[in-house]
Amino acid sequence: MAGMQTVLRRLRASTLIAVAGTLLLPSAASADRSDWREMTVGHFELFSTLSDAGTRDVARQLQAFEQTLGQMLQTGDRLPDSLTRVYLLSDRDFNKYAAFRPGLGGFFTELPFGNVMVIDAGKSFDFVRVTIFHEFIHYIQRSTSTQTLPPWFVEGYAELFSGYSLYDQKLYIGNLPTGVGLRRDRWIPVSRLLAVQKRDPEYQAEHLAPQFYGESWALVHLLLFDDPALDAPTRRYLQLMDEGFPEPEAFANSFPFDKAALDNRLRHFLGHGLIHVRVFALRDTLVLDQAPLRRLSAAQADTEMTRLTWELNRPKDIVAELGAKALAERPGDRAVRALLARIAANRGEPIAIEDLVATLSTGGVDDPQERVDVAAAMMRAQNDEKSCSQVMAVLGDLVRQDEPAVEAAELWAAAAARTNADPAAIVAVLTPVRIRVPHDTYVLKALGRAFAAMGDKAKARDAYNQIILVSHVPEERHWAQRLADSPQLQDSHSP
Repeated sequence: MAGMQTVLRRLRASTLIAVAGTLLLPSAASADRSDWREMTVGHFELFSTLSDAGTRDVARQLQAFEQTLGQMLQTGDRLPDSLTRVYLLSDRDFNKYAAFRPGLGGFFTELPFGNVMVIDAGKSFDFVRVTIFHEFIHYIQRSTSTQTLPPWFVEGYAELFSGYSLYDQKLYIGNLPTGVGLRRDRWIPVSRLLAVQKRDPEYQAEHLAPQFYGESWALVHLLLFDDPALDAPTRRYLQLMDEGFPEPEAFANSFPFDKAALDNRLRHFLGHGLIHVRVFALRDTLVLDQAPLRRLSAAQADTEMTRLTWELNRPKDIVAELGAKALAERPGDRAVRALLARIAANRGEPIAIEDLVATLSTGGVDDPQERVDVAAAMMRAQNDEKSCSQVMAVLGDLVRQDEPAVEAAELWAAAAARTNADPAAIVAVLTPVRIRVPHDTYVLKALGRAFAAMGDKAKARDAYNQIILVSHVPEERHWAQRLADSPQLQDSHSP
């Protein structure tokens, strides 16, 4: 970003701008998966049923997000270095295979080794984008910060930044997002807003949640954008909340006024009708007209749909239908067979991929996804020393690259540990991966075990202590605490 300025806009007018600026997506291809495109921009990989121009328009929005908000919103560690796959599906495919409830326009799902955005390409991208990037911002918060934040701030923050607009190489942040509603007759007092937990009706109930989200957006907007004097008290309040102080005590020790005064300021902010909108000028011109865009065959598109429905845990018969279609279109195709074997192994079903294993065990870095699928299938189906040695051969050249796929590195490390390989080799593979995915607790666990096997107690403790800091799972944190404090990892002192 080359620079940032703040402008004032009328709240009512900003809502109209959000609607008037809606990007209407061109119609998706009507034929079933016969006109798919694939392109990669930054950390987004798009699979699209739109035209070339429509696909590039969406890619431009994604690139703008990554180059600005994706970097700006990181609060601690770096964002995980992994791809987010974006599927722009036809209406039929979206509703039949992806949507988990009627009326959905798109959704974001966090997966172990990347993320998935699934979008109904027949809908307005600007409307769908707000929902998707709302969840993506939650992912950024979880992945780069260890702070525990109250629900009103988590949701208001995501609403604030997911409602960005891109016009003429400038990013506008602060307009009322599409779909956010605020009603005076359903007003939630600030004293209650700050106390709401995820189990409460204001957060859960369909008729109450829109007001909670709208007021949360307004409060975060006021605290972060509209009054610089509130920045330091807000930071202190969130810090005290993270440290476990009761909410009333955190507020009293942070703000120079009571909650009734803040409620009045919030009402005045909304009634006054003027809000501050941050404007960021993009440093790099978003020119994607010449970016590579690859056409997929119907079989390749069916393979991607098979992977998507499996990863989304859709019904077995739906996944099987798509997989069988892909295999019928390309009998014997290695990539399709590798994926189907992985799915079968994950379900405890037998697999027969000895020929693929023999071919891939000779080494190489070609077809990385096929190699990962084969390795994952073997680890799930057999996981004996022989198969683990083969997994190491299948992935060996891949993990020696500068930035291998995180999943490939983790599979290789698991196989290496199973075969009692040199722990120093595991450390050599996973140490650079740890930098790329600092909150990946599997990597930290594997490093802790490897350092312990090498006798490096300090580094083993450091790996387990990092799990305590970054994990969102209490049981995992307690497990790491026990290991970090175990007698085996304490330094011995001479009397």
